[in-house]
Amino acid sequence: MEFNVAQLMKEATGARREYALDDEIAELDDGLTPSSNLTGKLELLRIHSGVLASGDLRVTLSLQCGRCLEAVTNDVRVRFAESFRPLTDVQTGRFLPPEEFEGQTEDLTDEALLIDAQHILDITEVVRQNIWLSVPIVAACDYVDPASGIPDQDACPKFMGLLSETDLAGEEGDEATAEGAGIDPRWQSLLALQNELTSD
Repeated sequence: MEFNVAQLMKEATGARREYALDDEIAELDDGLTPSSNLTGKLELLRIHSGVLASGDLRVTLSLQCGRCLEAVTNDVRVRFAESFRPLTDVQTGRFLPPEEFEGQTEDLTDEALLIDAQHILDITEVVRQNIWLSVPIVAACDYVDPASGIPDQDACPKFMGLLSETDLAGEEGDEATAEGAGIDPRWQSLLALQNELTSD
């Protein structure tokens, strides 16, 4: 996701470029599992201190349901607006120190927000960080209430099934029955803890 902005940097403030993105991002971050390309629009706007990059992007990610722990897919919308400053003057090639720009020191020295000496603006790190910010805190299975037709992420059917199986096992007081009922092995330690607390 690199863009040569040499010509844009030579133009007056307010000049812009627009791009339609359709990028494969499987290698973007080991913690992310995309199941689609990153698509959307990117606008680069010439501002007095460099280039303002604004994106409105979408990607489908494979996540883990926070309730039943099964794999689910989530459509994530990624929106950002970041100011990138040039490392060198496009006309003379002179190095431009951060002191020549207005803004906070951490932003002016952030390598992810620099236009390099070859006038390449790279939005990869900005996109990666904003995808993480857009991921839901707790992903959930898509479930539509059959009575109302309204999506309800609080009613994960697999999780509700696990709960009812655990309740039945607790009523019978027989851990072997619970194991035979098809309890997910990832829940076994919690079930054992529940039995210990109940016996105390």
